Amino acid sequence: MSHIGPAYGSLAANQAKIAAKRDPNLDREAQEWIEAVIGEKFPSEPYEDALKDGVILCKLMNKLQPGAIQKYATSGGAFKLRENISIFQNAARAYGLGDAELFQTIDLFEKRNIPQVTQCVFALGRNAQKKKFNGPILGPKMSDTNVREFTEEQLRAGQSTLGLLNEGMAKGTPSESERISSISKYQLQREKLQIKEQNQDRSCHLKTARATSELSDRSFSLEDRHRSHSRQRQSQQRTLSNSSVETLLTNLQSIQLPFSSSSSSSPLNSYNNEQQQQEEGEHCLQVLIELARDTDSTRINKLDRLYSFIEDSIGMVELRSLLRFIKSSSSEINLNESPLNLYSSILPTVIALILLENDM
Repeated sequence: MSHIGPAYGSLAANQAKIAAKRDPNLDREAQEWIEAVIGEKFPSEPYEDALKDGVILCKLMNKLQPGAIQKYATSGGAFKLRENISIFQNAARAYGLGDAELFQTIDLFEKRNIPQVTQCVFALGRNAQKKKFNGPILGPKMSDTNVREFTEEQLRAGQSTLGLLNEGMAKGTPSESERISSISKYQLQREKLQIKEQNQDRSCHLKTARATSELSDRSFSLEDRHRSHSRQRQSQQRTLSNSSVETLLTNLQSIQLPFSSSSSSSPLNSYNNEQQQQEEGEHCLQVLIELARDTDSTRINKLDRLYSFIEDSIGMVELRSLLRFIKSSSSEINLNESPLNLYSSILPTVIALILLENDM
């Protein structure tokens, strides 16, 4: 037989609660009843140890209901003795005990819930009384049926008394019409409150919508003002007098470039000028490549970017003069002559600007 070690934690706490519920007097009554029924005394060992192998319980069932258990083990290992308990449980269930009145095998074999075992024995005693067992009785004696007979006069008197009782109770309760009217009044008040709350919610929504629309109108007006101011500034920057443009164009045409072999210019200055023109040309090409790759910007945005780049390079006055010279010249233009040779580094950007303006 295997040894069951001590319990710890929650299991130990549960076992302590079960042990606290155990009543030695009930155990003694159950033992005395079993001994009286089977006609044998328990061994000189504790109550739970005497019942552990299930042999005494099987004998008890055969006394209460002869032939209930045909065969059970009186000796052997733990497995066979555990089977005795299962056989007893099946026989007790067939005798009329419910599942709540039975115990589990480990409750007895491992001594986990001895109070439940004693309760099962008491349930057997009650069922034995119901089945008219001719033997010792366990627990209080079951009461017999008490059938009462009444005459016709007694029954009529009881009915009249019941009618008066119902009439008195009816006086204290409201009628059906009063109950319906009270319910309708309550529903009406509730509907009024709901309508009032809905109106308040609508007024709050309207106020919020008005405030939102006012804010949006103000924002739109501010944006329009900002756009108009920016357009005015751009037009003012790009608007020049005809006299200033014509004067600058005349001055540009009269400029004579010095020959590259002139003795007045040193080789170092010539190298610096060529280096600067080369850097400006590369910068212009880089700007044109970026504009060509830009598919998101509109033509107006690209024109603005070109205007800004050229204005930063030569100024607004020179740009307007150069554009007028290129557009108004009827004869063939020579790039090596003044004034185009002065702007050879940014000339591709100027041509791109003119092409975009012509496509508009």
